[in-house]
Amino acid sequence: MRSHAYTFAFLTLLLVYALPTLGQGIDTAPSPSQRVGKYVVTLRLPEGGLIAGEEQQIEFRVVDMSREDPVLGPTPVIRAVIKSTVAMPAMSSMPAVEETAHPEGVPGDYGLHPSFAHGGDFLLTLRISPPADQPFTLEFPIKVGDEVSGQKVRPKPFQVQLKTEPGRIKAGEPAALKVTVWSNRETRDPEGRPSGKRTLEQVRSFDIVHERRMHLIIVRKDLSFFTHQHPEMQPDGSFLLAGFVFPTAGEYQLFFDTAPKDAGGQVIVSALRVEGKAATLPKSLAAIEKLSAHTVGGVQVGLKDARGLAPRKTLPFTITFRAADSGKPILDLQPYLGAMGHMIMIHDDAQTFVHTHPDERDPQNGKQGELTFLARPPKAGLYHLWVEFQHQNKVLTAEFILEVREPSSSQHAK
Repeated sequence: MRSHAYTFAFLTLLLVYALPTLGQGIDTAPSPSQRVGKYVVTLRLPEGGLIAGEEQQIEFRVVDMSREDPVLGPTPVIRAVIKSTVAMPAMSSMPAVEETAHPEGVPGDYGLHPSFAHGGDFLLTLRISPPADQPFTLEFPIKVGDEVSGQKVRPKPFQVQLKTEPGRIKAGEPAALKVTVWSNRETRDPEGRPSGKRTLEQVRSFDIVHERRMHLIIVRKDLSFFTHQHPEMQPDGSFLLAGFVFPTAGEYQLFFDTAPKDAGGQVIVSALRVEGKAATLPKSLAAIEKLSAHTVGGVQVGLKDARGLAPRKTLPFTITFRAADSGKPILDLQPYLGAMGHMIMIHDDAQTFVHTHPDERDPQNGKQGELTFLARPPKAGLYHLWVEFQHQNKVLTAEFILEVREPSSSQHAK
């Protein structure tokens, strides 16, 4: 999951109703509506709100107020061409979800089926071209709740097929991982309406996210091992990570962070068992310094406000960088993979995953000895946090353990 927050300066232009909060931060609301000239567009979100990790159903209705029937009301607009984009303004470098809306069964109703890798604040843009009229554009802020473990959900919109060579991987020996991404989509009838049937289709086209088409985070389930890899895309649309050596035997979790074309960022999880003599790395979890700051590669990396995070809320989280010998702020951090830094947070359950980046709205972010990320932990608990950054042409990783507590309790770093 990636984590972001922002303020909509244009809210005064929108007729949006207050959103009551249900369950774990999932927002529902009366239908927000907007009017442009003679057209009114009303957005209809799912009854339980939008939830990460599922294929969503977003509907909206377009009517012409200048042609109103005294009994039936405003005239529905049919045969409009509607292009949609769902993006996070605070993360302009992240790929947006793009889709052409399809007509629903009711004249004037249209539907979209985006999917979200994580919760947070998004912006839905609709570019509507009515028949024989000028096109117009509308923007709706939408909220997406975090995926709730144990809750019955619809099938995942994407999945991976993982093959290894050799078939049984042993610790300490080179192995190849071949990954194929598949979409699991509901098909449409000839008129573009959902058919109730699903089909698997290999994804062969991907958007570039932070200079790569796929990021692969590999951790051992006890979180004693972490690595960030980049499998290479093959001519058949699959990805290959060759010659990788797992350091110890055990169960591993693989988080494939990728963006199928026009579908936005997706995080797909797979498990892998590595055979061999059971062992732990020299640097086990028990040995990780439970401090708010420590030194790596001559840089003292610190957590400025470890108590600032809360579950299911997108909040700023600042990392400080100082020279270990002088204590002076480091002013010359270098971009790494298209960002000034990367932060990975994985819950103790080895399932809950957050991959977040610095707030891109501030051009000075990272240039004054501090780097502010936008983080959204999906739930409370103990998180293992890795901060990746580049200084003096060296990519460095600082590791922390952080406890995230409910808002009623204080939060602290360990």
